[in-house]
Amino acid sequence: MNFVLPLAPLICTLLGALRVGVVLVMLPVVGGTGVPSPLRVLLSFGLALAMTGVPAGAMPETASALVLAAGRELLLGLVLGFLCQVLLSAPALAGELVAQELGLKMAEDVDPTTRMPMSAVSRVYETSLLLLFLVAQGHHDVLRALHESFARFPVGDTSLPTGMAALAGSAGTCLRFAVMIAAPLFAVLLCGSLVLALLTRAVPELHVMTFGYPLRLLASMAAAVALFPFVAQPGLRLIAGLQRALVAAAGG
Repeated sequence: MNFVLPLAPLICTLLGALRVGVVLVMLPVVGGTGVPSPLRVLLSFGLALAMTGVPAGAMPETASALVLAAGRELLLGLVLGFLCQVLLSAPALAGELVAQELGLKMAEDVDPTTRMPMSAVSRVYETSLLLLFLVAQGHHDVLRALHESFARFPVGDTSLPTGMAALAGSAGTCLRFAVMIAAPLFAVLLCGSLVLALLTRAVPELHVMTFGYPLRLLASMAAAVALFPFVAQPGLRLIAGLQRALVAAAGG
């Protein structure tokens, strides 16, 4: 008995796994070294098998057509993954701004996701927004955008995404939200520096530089806890903006 392997569904799943895999690698939730690579591969194939379904377009029949189709899937995955990577890096940038003002830039460790040095303040901001991202079901938005991209740009088709304008404005959006996230604590630090400068000017005998740094550090920690709602609001707006950008990039 001869078994005929259906190539069209197999090629469709493999090409779809390329698109899903690129997005998963660039997501902060599952893109780090804490998630084993075989698990990401299995997850990519599972999601691709569930989302692609029956091939809607003509499957590539030659090696050159297969390479072009694979490049298209990689491009579609990069568009969605790049939006997630850039917009979700806003809290890390906000933490770098605060760490620069606090003088904590020298105390940095290596982020296992990006292999880049990151301060403790950036890690706190990034972890906080990641928890907000999960609570607000942002990962569902990413999966929904992936599913919409397969419906709008099916595997085997030759159309390309038209929402490239979202990529051009993502860097500016990241910087804007980074400033909004860091603004409350940055304002407290600025006022504290002004008060210490006035004390130094008024009473030179106090030696403000001796206790000024630990005082600013304690004040910033208390202010970070008290002003967390003002940090969470732009974080939620950032997640909503990410959802809109994903929908636009996916052709919705």
